[in-house]
This record gives sequence, structure tokens and C-alpha cells, in this order.
Amino acid sequence: MTVVAALAPEIRYSGSKDAGQWRGHAVVDEGRFKSYMASRVKARVEDDEAQDQFAAELRGMATTGMATEFVENLLRAVPEEKSWAVGEALAECVLADDETREICWPWNLVRDRRTPRASLPGADLVGFCKEGDAVLLLFGEVKTSSDANTPPNVMNGSGGMAWQLKDEATRLDIQHALLKWLRARCKSDEHRALYQAAVHRYVQSLGKEILLVGILLRDTKPNELDVTARAKALAESLGSPTRIEITAWYLPVPIEDWPALLHVGAS
Repeated sequence: MTVVAALAPEIRYSGSKDAGQWRGHAVVDEGRFKSYMASRVKARVEDDEAQDQFAAELRGMATTGMATEFVENLLRAVPEEKSWAVGEALAECVLADDETREICWPWNLVRDRRTPRASLPGADLVGFCKEGDAVLLLFGEVKTSSDANTPPNVMNGSGGMAWQLKDEATRLDIQHALLKWLRARCKSDEHRALYQAAVHRYVQSLGKEILLVGILLRDTKPNELDVTARAKALAESLGSPTRIEITAWYLPVPIEDWPALLHVGAS
């Protein structure tokens, strides 16, 4: 069971089949959600950890009034994020804030963009899951949808969540690229140790022992049909020791309004 105290989610459905699990969480407290978006998610979207150092360095290089004005204009030249990008950051936050286990993201994906609001290729989620002494590679996909259909179209067909997760579990070329990317970004001793432990387990299992995570973000009414069929199909086709977790989050603010929530209370 996912426990994210800041959001106080309510479980609306859950189920399992073999190595696959699926859940539906509803956040009913709009105030809690808005506060979480304006603080926790905003910090992830804006990459506060790197941005603060970046800004301080630039300001230190400005030695004239004109240069200072230029630097401040440069630092403000950040377009509003798209809803799907806010959704990806939200997914990373709720996974990292799950009190039942330890999810680690060694790198913020926004640092890899070369143009504003770019959609990067590859898995949306790349990190580690630590449960007790075990460390697993975590690969995953995030889909944000207001689609009235059940399941929404983002779950279906080529380019849909299930297709992408299966590729990440079975295609060695994708796994090769993800592992090289991840290794280069595990810079601290802690992250290097997690990488070594997770990849050792991955190699010993011949590439099978990984955690696949699908996060579906919705502003619609909870419906188990959003995820059940895809989760069951993945569990049947992949099997143990690969683990599959598909979770839908039903949220109280329309998706189109999420980018604006990051700036609530900003001066």
C-alpha cells in the first residue's frame, strides 16, 4: 500500500495477479493537493537543488548594474511547464514520498533538456527501489490523461503505457541505454552503491529482476478498468521475478490547471 502522508490518499481499488499489482488512489482534499504541488512538486519541476547553485554562480559573475539586470532577466526566462511535465514530476514525488519503502532518483531528468519544455526520449522513470536489504532497478512510465474513455487511450497500443513497460522489461537495447545513462549519473557514493547492488541483482537474474512502475494520473472519477487489464496482461507476459506495479492517481484539480498550481503564492 502506498503511503504519502502529505496527500492523504484514499484507496479506491486494488488487486494483484502473479507478479503484478494495481491500485487506484484518490486525493479528495483539494487544499492538500494544491499545497503539495506548490511546494514539493514545484521544487522538483524547477530542480531547486541545481538551480540555486546555477543562479548563485551567475549572480557572482555580474559585476555591473547592466550585467546584474541581464542575469536576472536570464534567470526569469523560464516558460511555464506543460501539464505532462508537471505530471512526471508529480509521479516522481509521490513515489519518493511513499513511506512504505525507499525510492531513489539519482538525477533530475529536466537537467538533460536541451530546449525549454522538451520531451526527452526513453523511460520517464529511472531509479532504484530499496526494500530491506534488496535494491532493484526501477524503470517506469507516467501518463497524464483527462480522457473520458476507460481505459484512457494513453494506456493502449504502440506508445501506450503497457507497450512501453513491456519494451523496457524485454528489450536489451533499451536496458543497455538506460543502464549507461544511469551509471553516468550516479555520482555520489550512496548512488554508486545502489547502482552496484541493483545491477548485480539484474545481471544475476539475466535481466529479469527489475521493478516496472506505471503511474496514471487522472482528473476523472476512479475506475478500476483504467488499469486492471493492462496490469494483468503484463503480469502474464513477463512473470516473476520481474515485478509490475500499475497505480492510478485520481486528483481533485483539472490537469490543464496543474502548471498554474506551481506558482500559487509566488510573488
